[in-house]
Amino acid sequence: MLQSLLERFGLTNPANFIPLVLGLLHVLVILVAGLVALRLVDSALKRWAISHARSSRGESRTETLRHIVGSFGKIVIWGIAVLMIMGEFDLKTGPILTTAGILGLAVGFGAQSLVKDVISGFFILLEDQYAVGDSVRIGDMEGVVEHMTLRVTILRNFEGHVHLIPNGSVSSLTVTNRDWARAIVDITIPHDVEIGNLFRVLETTGTRLLDEQKGSVLDKPQILGIERLSELGAIVRLVVRTPPSQKAVVSREWRRFILEALDREGIELATKREI
Repeated sequence: MLQSLLERFGLTNPANFIPLVLGLLHVLVILVAGLVALRLVDSALKRWAISHARSSRGESRTETLRHIVGSFGKIVIWGIAVLMIMGEFDLKTGPILTTAGILGLAVGFGAQSLVKDVISGFFILLEDQYAVGDSVRIGDMEGVVEHMTLRVTILRNFEGHVHLIPNGSVSSLTVTNRDWARAIVDITIPHDVEIGNLFRVLETTGTRLLDEQKGSVLDKPQILGIERLSELGAIVRLVVRTPPSQKAVVSREWRRFILEALDREGIELATKREI
C-alpha cells in the first residue's frame, strides 16, 4: 500500500523528495513567520496602548482597540499564510477566492444582522461611546464592560451574571462612570425642624467629608436645599462630585456623618406617624 502511494505521488525516485522537502520547509517558514508577525503585532499594540494611556479613560479605550485590532490582525495574517501555503503546492487560488466571494455574498444576504452588529461596533469604537472597564446601562441591562469585539459587547453585572449584547441592538446607552459621578444624599426631616439650624449642622458634615475622604471628593459638598415637600416633612438634598468608582463609598460615609451629627443635635428624621 505504501509503495502504491509513493508511486502515485512520484516519490519512488529519491530525486523527487527534494522538491517535497523544500516545499515543507517553505510551509514551516511561513507558519513561523506568521507566529512571529502575530507576536510583533501584539507587542506593538501593547507599546502603543501604554504610550497612549495617559488616563484611566485612555487606558480603557486603548485596551479595547488592542483587542479588536489584534483579532482582525490574526485573521489577516493567517489568511495570507494559507494563500502562501496553497501557492507552494501549486494549488490554484483563483477558483477558491471566487467561490469564497460568492459564498460570502450569499451568506451576507442571510446575515444582515451580523453586518449590522459589526458596523455598529465599528462606530461605537470610532466615537468612543464606551470601552472595556466602563460601567454602562444598555436597555434594561447594567454592568461593567469586560470585553468588546466588533460584533458583541460583554457585560458583567454586580451579581456576577454575564450579558452578551449584539452591538447592533444597542439603541439606548447610559455610561455611568465617565470622568466623574455625583453622589446624592436625600434626608427627610419633620416640618417643625428649624431649617437654618439644620443647614448649619449639615455644613459640618460636608466639611468632615471633605477632610476625611480626600481623593474621593472632587469639590466642596453642597446643600442644594429643599428638594420637595411631602406629608412626612421636607426632603433636603445634598450633592458632591466624586470619581465614578467612589460614588457609593462617599454616599455611605456621608449618610453616616449626617446621622451622627443629627443625633448629637437632637434632630430626628421624619417617620410615618400613625393617626
